[in-house]
Amino acid sequence: MEYRTTRPDTAALAGWLHSWVTREGAINGFHNHSVWGTNPFTFLDFTSGHTTFAGPAVGAFAQALAEQPDERGVDLLRRLLRYQSTELQADGQYQHIGFQVGESATTGLIHNAVGSLGMLLALKHARHLLPADEVSGVLAAVRRNLDACERYGGGRAGEDGTCNQEYARVWVKQLYTELADDKTYAGQIPEDLATLIGLFHHRGVPDAESAGTFRTVRDRTEGGILEPAEYYGLMIVPLVLGYRAYGDPGLLAEAKRLCRHVARSAWTDATGATRYHRYWYVRDGRSLKTDTPMLIAGMGLTLHGIHEVLAEEPDAELTAFTEACLATYARYQTPGGYFASASGWHNEADIAPSTAWHAHDLMFLMAELGPGDGFWDKVFAPRERQSVLISDRAFWAESGVHWCVRSPLTAGDLHLYGRKDMDAFAREFFSWTDREPLPEKLHYPRVPEFFVANDGIYRVDSEEAPTDITAVGPLPYRGRL
Repeated sequence: MEYRTTRPDTAALAGWLHSWVTREGAINGFHNHSVWGTNPFTFLDFTSGHTTFAGPAVGAFAQALAEQPDERGVDLLRRLLRYQSTELQADGQYQHIGFQVGESATTGLIHNAVGSLGMLLALKHARHLLPADEVSGVLAAVRRNLDACERYGGGRAGEDGTCNQEYARVWVKQLYTELADDKTYAGQIPEDLATLIGLFHHRGVPDAESAGTFRTVRDRTEGGILEPAEYYGLMIVPLVLGYRAYGDPGLLAEAKRLCRHVARSAWTDATGATRYHRYWYVRDGRSLKTDTPMLIAGMGLTLHGIHEVLAEEPDAELTAFTEACLATYARYQTPGGYFASASGWHNEADIAPSTAWHAHDLMFLMAELGPGDGFWDKVFAPRERQSVLISDRAFWAESGVHWCVRSPLTAGDLHLYGRKDMDAFAREFFSWTDREPLPEKLHYPRVPEFFVANDGIYRVDSEEAPTDITAVGPLPYRGRL
């Protein structure tokens, strides 16, 4: 893959994310969880509609709007907030919280919390640009959701929780307490932070100056994994906010230990790019690290946490790590604006871009780099070129509203087709099966075809639509046969 710059194009990423936003304000997507290697198709669920895990994009667009006010941007933000704040289950949990399992799951703390985080961050940046009744509506939805999520651990951090999810709830409480007149959670927050540090934090990995967090208490007591690298922002930011609120230097010191855990566990891939580690397994005094398979798109939450730490005090090591990750984004960004998803899976998890993970990246990049000149014109510009991201075992293609996940010829049987403006996708089956044919509206016009040879990847169709093709993985793209 050709190396172009050390900075990704934030506006190009934002434009790609905007291409998935519906008129109602849903953020649709193919929900590839490239940390666990699954997506709705692997669970026999064909959802490609809204996911609350893309919530950080709402905050990112609001930050851009605060820096560059624009009527089109205001309309977009209001649609995003209106949709997220009104798509509720009967008990107050949000709808569309299944992410990689699609609509097969209707419970879960993390995807409720991240939906709230996106809206609260939007109000933090741009509430002055919104009607007062819409601000009140968002805050009411968040409070109702917090009440609904008391089903998880009674609303408080405890031994039965999952570390990143409990920290995410604390972050929601912190922002809600800051933005609303309701101070219900003010006394809970410092107690919950102390509980979470005591239950989950583990010093000494990979060195004495670092600390990771176990996912569960059982992982600590019986042996298990420390949280994967991409989740650490959910722990770091609440610690920094706690430091700002209470002036406790121990909270900032603990946040820095978590940052060092990620930075010092990083590795360099075959392209020379700095990459997040997958996770550590800790048992009986031994610590074992695995690096792959691991995401590329989706580093943003943790980098956002590091950004917040660096806002409090300089740190040369963390600054250098941030710069290295910015270069990784740039190396793996396609002309279509999205990034390669992962490496090491050798299937669709490496190439199918998830709007949710990219939303986390946009949140960080907006905070770190800002929107850049002419941001909104770039976001709303027509997307006229077909974009392809291909590996030796799968490729992603998108053109207009159409997208597909396919296998190169003879390299598999992926035949997934969808539209960015629809909340369900489908699989096309071979004509000799008894399955229903692919719905006409999901047909991808003039879909590209590729063949993987020993020396590289070749395009073998004859279509002439303007197309950008990016290859990742072990084989280069060689052009047309």
